[in-house]
Amino acid sequence: MISSENRTCQNCKKDFPIESEDFDFYKKIEVPPPTFCPECREQRRIAFRNERALYKRKCDLCGEEVVSRVSPDKQYKMYCKECWWSDNWDPLGHGRDYDFSKPFFTQFKDLLLSVPHISLFSSNTVNSDWVNQETDDKNCYLNVGGHYNENSGYNTYELHGKNSFDNFWLLSGEFCYEDIYCKHCYKTFFSKNCYDSRDTYFSFDCRNCSNVIGCVGLRNKQFYIYNKAVTKEEFEDFLKNNPFSSRKALSKIQSQSSKVWYSIPHRFSTILKSVNIIGNNITESKNSHNVWDSEKVEDCKNLYVSAWVRDSYDGSSSGATELGYEFASGGGVYDAKFLNFCMSKDPLKQMHSLHIEYCFNTIECSYCFGCVGLKSKKFCILNKAYSEDEYHGIVTKIKEQMMATPYIDSGGRIYKYGEFFPPDISPFGYNETAAIDYYPLSREEAIKNGFLWSDYESEKKHELSDYQIPDDINDVGDDILEKTLKCEISGKPYRVVPMELQFYRQMGLPIPRRSPLQRHKDRMSKLLPRKVFNRQCECLGKRPGKNGYNNTVSHQHGEGKCETLFLTSYSPDRPELVYCEECYQQEIS
Repeated sequence: MISSENRTCQNCKKDFPIESEDFDFYKKIEVPPPTFCPECREQRRIAFRNERALYKRKCDLCGEEVVSRVSPDKQYKMYCKECWWSDNWDPLGHGRDYDFSKPFFTQFKDLLLSVPHISLFSSNTVNSDWVNQETDDKNCYLNVGGHYNENSGYNTYELHGKNSFDNFWLLSGEFCYEDIYCKHCYKTFFSKNCYDSRDTYFSFDCRNCSNVIGCVGLRNKQFYIYNKAVTKEEFEDFLKNNPFSSRKALSKIQSQSSKVWYSIPHRFSTILKSVNIIGNNITESKNSHNVWDSEKVEDCKNLYVSAWVRDSYDGSSSGATELGYEFASGGGVYDAKFLNFCMSKDPLKQMHSLHIEYCFNTIECSYCFGCVGLKSKKFCILNKAYSEDEYHGIVTKIKEQMMATPYIDSGGRIYKYGEFFPPDISPFGYNETAAIDYYPLSREEAIKNGFLWSDYESEKKHELSDYQIPDDINDVGDDILEKTLKCEISGKPYRVVPMELQFYRQMGLPIPRRSPLQRHKDRMSKLLPRKVFNRQCECLGKRPGKNGYNNTVSHQHGEGKCETLFLTSYSPDRPELVYCEECYQQEIS
């Protein structure tokens, strides 16, 4: 058994550990240990994932103008969804012999920019042209990464939602607005980590509650304001005197609510129905470390937004995977390494791709190496078909050549066999991808770190209106639909669409002063970081604690300070009062 080692990331130059069990995993799947740290590896993967940079562009096959992830200035071809899935073209027609005098990634880049890209990854949608990585949507606009939604817009990871706008990670919500990590909620606004609640506003970590405003840590309560019980009449009077329809009134409530949020203990991490987990926002999982926003994962490491994954390392936005390594934006794969957008047309079809490596957007393929855009193929290299014996022989030689003749990028970073695709061969600019959400970089920083950047701007210019948005939604007329508004932060133009205006009026909410993209950035800034810190429980027993909090019951550790240590995404310099699981459960029940 190889003992643990510390190695230096060749990208960020920081040290990172490779544990003995990691070496065992790499040996099992026959890859060398990584030379990039886990964070740089994840940043590199999602630099290939364009979620929300959408454009109008003509299909290079049928000529129809469609919504596309591929901007018009890109030199490679783009096919609309109907053409890409059709039999009117053959990806094998782009196949080529492997040239052992050139690095693998140089040849793969040529193939990647030769095979037409699909306009959007969305399917079975109705009146939802402007959604990406979504399925089964109806009347949705600018949704990303969700499924089975209706009459919704500007959401990221909304599932089974209706009539909801501007949420991140909303499951089975209806009439929800500006929520983060909420589930089974109805008419819930500006809230975070709330479950099974309705008429819940500016609240955090509330469950089975109704008619609460500015509350935190409540269970099975109704008619509460700032964590104090009120009568129904007092609650209604508060709403009357502080109408949500007014932007000024909302700002006042939000300011007061944030103070209340800090006054109650926070759980060190949201890990539910799970055993031996390190990470945050995890459910029904076990024996997995450095896992984020995932469910039903087992014996895994370094997973981000993943589900139904077993015995795998380094996955982003993926599901239904076993023995996967460095895989992103897809799922349903077994014994698969270094993949992006490898999936099935049928999202319910499990384990449809087997034994594939270095593939991009291949559909239901097996034994493919370095392929792009293939559907239901076997034994292919660079989109050229071989016999089974020829395939295995050539792949062995390619791996040897990748070690002997590696790809070296402009920054001197070395890419041998065992590394994911270099970011400088991504079809998208860094600022077009999900990477900029989690790892913000300026144009100069991105290029210095080996990423590309998109400077494309639409030729269609929007003349900004001098229209002044009224403070109260009740004073907004239909003419706002014809105005080009200016984002108060970025200065970029944006517009209000009819379904959005209808929602604001129905819910009695003011028109936002920030563009949809800026609102998305604001929500992302409220997420905890995808890293953990060593901390001790801040419960002081009988003594008043941080932010003046006094425990409501006696704890098992007695009257003194709790000595429990844990790993948490709450950094030591944050203002929240952070408790271990046991102390949290005793206080919040």
